[in-house]
Amino acid sequence: MDAIRIRLDGTACTARPDGYLGGERFGSYVAACRAAGWRYDATKKAQVGSPDAVARLVEELAAARFQARVDDAIVALQRATEEVAKESVAGASDRLTRAEQALQGSGLAPYPFQRDGVRWLAGRRTALLADEMGLGKTPQALLAVPEGAAVLVIAPASVKGVWALEASRWRPDLRPVVLSGRNSFRWPDPGEILVTNWDILSATPGSPQRPIYVVADEAHAVKSKKALRTKRFRMISEATRKAGGSVFLLTGTPMINRPPELWSVLEAADLAKEAFGSWPRFCDLFGAYKRTIRARGGRRIAITEWGTPRPEVPGLLHRVSLRRCRADVLPDLPVKTWRDIPVDIDRATIALLDAVVEEMKAAGIDIEKADKITDLSARGVAFERMSEARAALATAKIPVLLDLVADYEESEEPVVVFSAHRAPVDALGLRDGWATITGDTKAEDRSAIVARFQAGEIKGLAATIQAGGVGITLTRSSHVMFVDLAWTPALNQQAEDRLCRIGQTRGVVVTRLVADHILDQRVSELLERKTDLITATVVASARTDVKPPSPSYDVRETFDGQPADEGLWPTPNQQENGNGRRAPQSAIEKWASAGLLTVAAMDPDHAGKLNAVGFSRYDNKFGHSLARQIGVGKLTDKQWACAIRLANKYRRQIGAKPTEEVI
Repeated sequence: MDAIRIRLDGTACTARPDGYLGGERFGSYVAACRAAGWRYDATKKAQVGSPDAVARLVEELAAARFQARVDDAIVALQRATEEVAKESVAGASDRLTRAEQALQGSGLAPYPFQRDGVRWLAGRRTALLADEMGLGKTPQALLAVPEGAAVLVIAPASVKGVWALEASRWRPDLRPVVLSGRNSFRWPDPGEILVTNWDILSATPGSPQRPIYVVADEAHAVKSKKALRTKRFRMISEATRKAGGSVFLLTGTPMINRPPELWSVLEAADLAKEAFGSWPRFCDLFGAYKRTIRARGGRRIAITEWGTPRPEVPGLLHRVSLRRCRADVLPDLPVKTWRDIPVDIDRATIALLDAVVEEMKAAGIDIEKADKITDLSARGVAFERMSEARAALATAKIPVLLDLVADYEESEEPVVVFSAHRAPVDALGLRDGWATITGDTKAEDRSAIVARFQAGEIKGLAATIQAGGVGITLTRSSHVMFVDLAWTPALNQQAEDRLCRIGQTRGVVVTRLVADHILDQRVSELLERKTDLITATVVASARTDVKPPSPSYDVRETFDGQPADEGLWPTPNQQENGNGRRAPQSAIEKWASAGLLTVAAMDPDHAGKLNAVGFSRYDNKFGHSLARQIGVGKLTDKQWACAIRLANKYRRQIGAKPTEEVI
């Protein structure tokens, strides 16, 4: 069996074949490295990756039936890391015991699942805690950091005060300090919890002088790799990791809309490759494909669509994340029930909505057959027109809304109302005994409003979904009403879970007002469909069996009851992909697979130079696309036929095709 030598080279690791690999085997080797997130370094003449990525490479090599020879220096480094993790877990267990003793009589005590979460976090340097909203990620993160730690918490501005309060309750040994102002950033001192917000992160944070703990609350804030806050947080995260510190991401919604958001969130703590390997493999796992649409002005553009996640996605996400669902860990916590109330709207609003629907038809959009929520504002239908229609809908529902809340007031039943628009919130704010939370509400006023509501001093609370959907607890009420919904399903769910949290003693009823018009009805239907992708990825990764981190690999373990050779890794059978794709079967398909991977590896500049090596400029884009798909998964029958025809053009570089088959 072909062997690959993996060595420690400074702070990185290199991988090279121990001997000559033929065209097909070399292609498989390159594909395994790519799937593990390793990249070829021309100066080292080897594939290069971090020590943390060795375990993933070993797994990929094993699947491709290679023997991985891991040097003793890497094994020693791995074992030292494991010992540190074990000490951290033991320290977390002791800390939990002391915390429970100190909190006796206060009404505070971590739940069993939270104890598991604390130990799991303590055993990792980087991690994503993705517990369902309302399960107490804040105390888990606070209890996971050791005594005397230097902690930097980055959170939405509206919940900085919540973090300071929770820190004083759960970790009285650490001093909370809240930062304010754009020039206030600094690294924390030992024994200090600095709390800052996403919007004032420094563009030049520098480097910490000691290992610190960074806790990113509502970490889906870094879902866009182009956003300024994402770039600044990644600088802080990288500096922290280089200084030997830890980065914990906290969010119940790591993927709000599309799979690239999940990749961006994980990448912020260098977790994406550990979970999924390379970006091309991530795309393959989520069934990504290109399609062309006609944009405004008639211009045609290519966009990426995302399919159904493959069954192995939740298991891969388990590598770096921990998610528990309310129904699993707190089965007695009241569940949610939903009901829709049809609402009649005025003629003027109906006319506006009808006009928008006609514009859609003119642009080639059949609103009744639209598959995606984005289709409702694509292909020439101005987003501003859709926004205008939705704002008019929210306003048109106000009369019915006022009648409904009057019923709650008469029965003395507290109710929470959410809307994606200001008009319904402002209308309720004019009622006696009501309070509102919007983007204009100051953090200290917000905390006071929530406290008054929880104490029973006000009848009802109205909030915009963006401003009131995170960081607060509204368990006094078991009724929440949505005038309309945010374009993003996860934001609506977050708002619902302000009520359905620890401390809720009744079942939560979620009421949605849906206008008697096709536009509002279809928006609601498509938003529900949009949650399916999230359910199949993040929700499906939920588990109750939580164990502290264990060795990712050990080159001296046994396999199938037999001792493994010194320095070798066992080779399990490779699994087949689904979705109509398959591995190469015939000799000529195997030749084409290895050949295209070989040509792609010879062509790192993507035909940038006319050197008769790699793909031609004409074949460059198509050739690399096929090679990426071969490297991260499999091809369809039609793609295999294309791969064979393309490989036949490069026989001089990859060798003659099998003689027993004819193209």
